[in-house]
Amino acid sequence: MNQKVYSSIFYGIIALALFGLIAQLINDPAKLLQRFLFIGLILLIIYFIYRVFSSSNNQRSQQDSYRKAAKQTIKKYNTQKSSSLKKSINKSKPTSRKSTSTPLLKKRTKDASHLTVIEGEKGKKKDRASY
Repeated sequence: MNQKVYSSIFYGIIALALFGLIAQLINDPAKLLQRFLFIGLILLIIYFIYRVFSSSNNQRSQQDSYRKAAKQTIKKYNTQKSSSLKKSINKSKPTSRKSTSTPLLKKRTKDASHLTVIEGEKGKKKDRASY
């Protein structure tokens, strides 16, 4: 019963609004158009203000986190490069150009510490249809 009363009130308000809109359209259509344009302009201004403040905070935080990650990466790889270069110079001096390029390529393929492994459910087996 309670829901029936609320829905009746809601439909009554909608009916009155439509009646007023039609009456205004018949009596003074220019004023109705002016009101719609004014309301649309106000909503557009509010929307742009919202977008300016919300996007600037979001972009600023993304830029800050990117800069922080970039600094950490530079710090991490600069220390690794300098220590690996010192070790390689102390161990042996390269005799040919070919021998220097292959260890560097192998080092690059092995050193992927910036990648992380996301572990899932290993114990769960997939149901596959056997053919």
